[in-house]
Amino acid sequence: MVQGSLSELTRQCGDPSCACAHDPARRHGPHLYLKFSARGKTHSVYVPPQQAQPIKGAHRAWLQFQELGAEISADNRGQFLRALKREKQQAKATKGRARSKAK
Repeated sequence: MVQGSLSELTRQCGDPSCACAHDPARRHGPHLYLKFSARGKTHSVYVPPQQAQPIKGAHRAWLQFQELGAEISADNRGQFLRALKREKQQAKATKGRARSKAK
């Protein structure tokens, strides 16, 4: 798995005589970049063409992992909310029984 985002960019090389300098459709690329944050800093790393498919697969695995984590989290939240509701209902019922005994 690889955390981050992937983006494909086209670039102008900077050579004024190159076709990319005058025609945006003839820019170089697309080139693949992996962007991620580490230690509070954002990084963008060029992915060589021979590594494009492996990194895309690893990134897909990360997205699947995130999706599963979100599903587990939603289930846990639902369980917590149901338990909380039961506890409130039990406390209310206990309080109601205590009041009726006091009368």
